[in-house]
Amino acid sequence: MEMMTAYDFELNLELKGTKNPSEVFNHLSGFYDKLLVLDRHIVYNISVDAKVDYDLVDIQFESVATKIKQILVNTPGDYPKEGVKPTNWLGDLLVYVKYKTLKAIELQQISSKAGLDKLTNEINRKIKKETPSHLLFFSVNNYYILNTVKEISVQTSKLKRGEYFCFKSGRNKAKLTNKSFVDVPKILNELGDASIAQERVEVLKIKTMDLLSDSSCWKLKREGIPIDVKITDEAWLDDYHNRKVVIQPNDYLKFNLKIIHTTSSSMQKPRVTYEATKIITVIPPSHIENHGQLEIPY
Repeated sequence: MEMMTAYDFELNLELKGTKNPSEVFNHLSGFYDKLLVLDRHIVYNISVDAKVDYDLVDIQFESVATKIKQILVNTPGDYPKEGVKPTNWLGDLLVYVKYKTLKAIELQQISSKAGLDKLTNEINRKIKKETPSHLLFFSVNNYYILNTVKEISVQTSKLKRGEYFCFKSGRNKAKLTNKSFVDVPKILNELGDASIAQERVEVLKIKTMDLLSDSSCWKLKREGIPIDVKITDEAWLDDYHNRKVVIQPNDYLKFNLKIIHTTSSSMQKPRVTYEATKIITVIPPSHIENHGQLEIPY
């Protein structure tokens, strides 16, 4: 078995009696997917160059306990505290965020806007405290945490009576059953009709673009998934449609990305939309994929 580190963790599916093995592993796989998406969002908000993934280290079948090693790649710089490696502070941070989120769901602490505010603020305080001072990071907002909590609740709702997920890291433990429910519509109603926007420079790969019409919504790849980005830089769009800008398949765009989270009492979960407010340049894939990600100013 591969050596575990202090910031690795395990996820158990405790159950009574028997259960179809494919169903068990589908439950675990779905839950891991949600945790990994949360991790990648936190890491991306600190450094677009950093990457995180999971390696399966061990499986114990008494209760289906899976031990996971967090793989951190291109960690964002040295930590100012002597003797602390970048992978250590970032790994510890990711475990903290996962544990606090799952524990808040277990204890039903996210039953109102106030509870959501408290969790989001705790996460951001921890990120600010642990992130090296020379790095500018993107704060996590209520809307993203609420979406994450909703996705985790969907996974726990698939469990049967007597079954539960158990997240463990060191002495920290969180248990979630099919009753680990968060009333997202109620919180959305408390949040009201509102939106929050964040903006920074990013470099994203172009997936599809409309070459024939005046469509300003392109599909780009961000955090490993395709997103629709509305280009609001009219001057650049005019140059593009007048063929003053040449774009080849798989090129990258460097631009000001505006991320807008919107809530409404009529929604089932917060809506996320993206705008490219200023296109800076088009970058050939060879300049990035052959030499690693660009250093992106904020």
